[in-house]
Amino acid sequence: MNRNRATQVDPSDLQELVQETSASIFRINSNVTSLEQSLRALGTASDTQELRDSLHEVQQETNRTVAASTGAVQQMSELLRGCSRHEHLQLDRLTAQLSGAIQSYGVVQQKIAEKSRALLPTAQRGGRQQSPRAPAAELADNEIFGGGGSTWQGQEPALLPEITEEALEAVRLREEAALQIESDLLDVNQIIKDLASMVSEQGDAIDSIEASLEAASSHTQAASELLAGASRHQLQRRKIKCYFLSAGVTILLVIILIIATSIRK
Repeated sequence: MNRNRATQVDPSDLQELVQETSASIFRINSNVTSLEQSLRALGTASDTQELRDSLHEVQQETNRTVAASTGAVQQMSELLRGCSRHEHLQLDRLTAQLSGAIQSYGVVQQKIAEKSRALLPTAQRGGRQQSPRAPAAELADNEIFGGGGSTWQGQEPALLPEITEEALEAVRLREEAALQIESDLLDVNQIIKDLASMVSEQGDAIDSIEASLEAASSHTQAASELLAGASRHQLQRRKIKCYFLSAGVTILLVIILIIATSIRK
């Protein structure tokens, strides 16, 4: 029955899923490269709101790609259910490549989230909102004043100027961007476990099919041996019957000859 299902797999459907998954793997790896470049730009002069927005968009697009590719693997797994191990090798390779791409994506995602949070002012990192007239000493100098804080060296905190609304808005936007990036984090470990589970289930199914085929072959061979033994036994019985019949005919002929001889005398 499983063999019949294997022959019903539409090659065009399978090939379409293979191409879709291969394209998704390429897209995820390309996005990982792009995210790594953006990661290096965080905290530098190139760190703008546009960069943070771009990070968020790339992560969301990658998340959709990951979801679509895992769905395609699931469909291929269903299509190949009952096929031989040889036919299943392509799915194994694609799944391994996809798992590797997702793992790389998870690593760079985590690094971006950690760095984005670390670049926030200390009070914002702790989740406490700043008041519009908070003293500048409560914010990181390099975030608000764009440098190592040398401009304010030697001044008492009480003499520092009040933070402008523009500076507070910039901090707020940074925090929102960091929260967006964190919200995009995928549980890649769970996704990889799910992919491994799909492959494992298929492998168990294939092992079960092959074991059943081997058992059936063994049973067939045993049945053949039994039939051969029964055939030999039947042949021997026929030979014995022939021997007894021949002996009976011979004895009968001897008796007839004896009687005929006696009559002639």
